[in-house]
Amino acid sequence: MIVRSAVLEGTVAADAKSGFDNHMRTTVLSAIARYPGLRDVRLRWPVETEAGAPPVYCIFDLYFDNLDAMNAALASPTREAVRQSIGEVMSAFKGKVYHLVVDETAHTKA
Repeated sequence: MIVRSAVLEGTVAADAKSGFDNHMRTTVLSAIARYPGLRDVRLRWPVETEAGAPPVYCIFDLYFDNLDAMNAALASPTREAVRQSIGEVMSAFKGKVYHLVVDETAHTKA
């Protein structure tokens, strides 16, 4: 399983936080869910961090069967819709966004 994580490292002003978070939870997740070949999408919010950790605001995890499926999704017209959706609120975000692509192996406890 390939997981492409979009990490938003930074902050959102207190007066914009509610609207920003709601937009990410609803509008952006819905836009991402339309990617062709996507198996799952998750939005994670840090609830506790250790001293010295970077200020990660939230992380989107997109799950694909393989790199070809991920690359096809990112080359699709859906990507522009996702970018537009995210762009509607990014002026409230101060920081940087970067992506990690990892190969995930899971072990289910018996």
